Amino acid sequence: MKPIRNVPGLGTARLDHGGVTYRLAEPLTIDEVSGLPREDWCHRLTVTDASADGRYAAEFHAICELDGEPFVLVGRIGEAT
Repeated sequence: MKPIRNVPGLGTARLDHGGVTYRLAEPLTIDEVSGLPREDWCHRLTVTDASADGRYAAEFHAICELDGEPFVLVGRIGEAT
């Protein structure tokens, strides 16, 4: 797997978690996340809630495939900082 992947319309994601997932550096808005299932390269989307105490942001996990290579894309949901 490549250490860096350019994800269409979302930016650059880096290989994370021992080579299992790609993580986006900047959070996506809820509109961007909700649009992922409409992309032909995104096959499954799971969203987790933020923690009640605010310690953990809401996140998404997407099963994707680009150029014939499957991968998992993860990231935070919220406003970019």
